[in-house]
Amino acid sequence: MESASVTAFCPGHISGYFLPVIHENPDKSGSIGGGLVLSEGVRVVARQNPISSVKIFKSDKTGLPEQIGDTSPVIMDLLKKMSVHAAIETTCYLPIGSGYGMSAAALLGTAHAVNSLFNLGLSSHDCIKIAHQVEVMHRTGLGDVSACQSGGAVIRKTPGPDGEIRRLMNLRPIYAITLGPIKTSSILTSPSWMDKISKAFPDYIPETVDELFLASREFAEKSGLISEEVRTVLKVCDDNRVLASMTMLGCGVFAIGKTAEAILNMFGEVYRLTLSPGGPRILHGERCS
Repeated sequence: MESASVTAFCPGHISGYFLPVIHENPDKSGSIGGGLVLSEGVRVVARQNPISSVKIFKSDKTGLPEQIGDTSPVIMDLLKKMSVHAAIETTCYLPIGSGYGMSAAALLGTAHAVNSLFNLGLSSHDCIKIAHQVEVMHRTGLGDVSACQSGGAVIRKTPGPDGEIRRLMNLRPIYAITLGPIKTSSILTSPSWMDKISKAFPDYIPETVDELFLASREFAEKSGLISEEVRTVLKVCDDNRVLASMTMLGCGVFAIGKTAEAILNMFGEVYRLTLSPGGPRILHGERCS
């Protein structure tokens, strides 16, 4: 007899610009900044199991999942924090470690799936706070969980899940390309990089999605994070008057506009995305009795 299981989905998130805010209270730690909550993300299947385990899958071009990992210290810590044992399978629809917030989406999706599976009685916001605390502890991200608790283009004015967040909706497609991964924790734990990032943070708040792109590009330029590969793509975008910037933190580019897809297609596989209308959700499942 198969064990009970619950399937959840959480959208991903492209961070355009950010500023870490570290506080003794993890609920008040995180980051401020701007980004885009994506239509694609992570599907999580949680099953009751006497021993906790995590398998990580990446969906290929045909939609078939390929296993790329057999553990996740971050998700294992989340399960411990929620005082449960479960077998978790996460399937990512965008590249991992490339600035799409897949770690946060997997965390947040797992928290919701486990809460439903074991009838823990936590609110959605409780799940968000737990996932945020684990994310901050591991420095896998600082603001992705807060952003992904709902949809739209996001302006995070104060840090944490309870922070002041403004959300803008836009129906235009967003195009993105990945040129390689960046280990987020290597940037977030570097004092020299943190100093550069602090000085590069925009001194104004974007009012539209286009302004968010402009603020993101300004931040990317001033921070010094732009790699040679990313610079090549951005130059072509600039020459064609396409709004584009670097995915934070990932070696990739996101862009918007009529010719954006054709331009990015010159450099590799293009992901055609839209803004997600909402945050994590339970897709289906049978709870434990």
